[in-house]
Amino acid sequence: PDQNDVIQARKAYDLQSDILYKADLQWLRGIGWAPNGSLDVEQAKKASEILNEKNYRQPPSKFKFTSLIDSMPLELAKHNSNTLNKRLYTEAWEKDKLNIHIMPDTPEIVLASQNKINYSENQYRLAMEESKKKGYDLRPDAISIKAAKASRDIASDYKYKTAYRKQLGHHVG
Repeated sequence: PDQNDVIQARKAYDLQSDILYKADLQWLRGIGWAPNGSLDVEQAKKASEILNEKNYRQPPSKFKFTSLIDSMPLELAKHNSNTLNKRLYTEAWEKDKLNIHIMPDTPEIVLASQNKINYSENQYRLAMEESKKKGYDLRPDAISIKAAKASRDIASDYKYKTAYRKQLGHHVG
């Protein structure tokens, strides 16, 4: 019975034997097996974690999230925020308004200041008051006076002559 072919044949017969197979199965039945850690159980646990509504619908404050400080979208958002900030825009303009220097002797500035004086109500009233203080000064030999007297005399002479011609027929009588 120690021959190799006999040993080999006995092993092959034992493998094909139903009795030994069932005896082995009976032995396994009593032992029991805990499937913890098996591949199928781990896959099922992971799937239940993914599909869990409680974890899925949690508030955003519970997320452990950190963003990169120098990321491109964040830098772009900061730059756009500074560009669209009205307070910074108007603050820069107000500062520029106080620091702009215009030469006072440019022709436009001189013209503007002269126009301001010409259109000023205060200057107009002041000039009127000063002319009242000087009094009335009209010389009898002024050109305007001589012209007015001459035109008066011409009008008077014309009226006299037209009235005379009208009355001419009435004198014969």
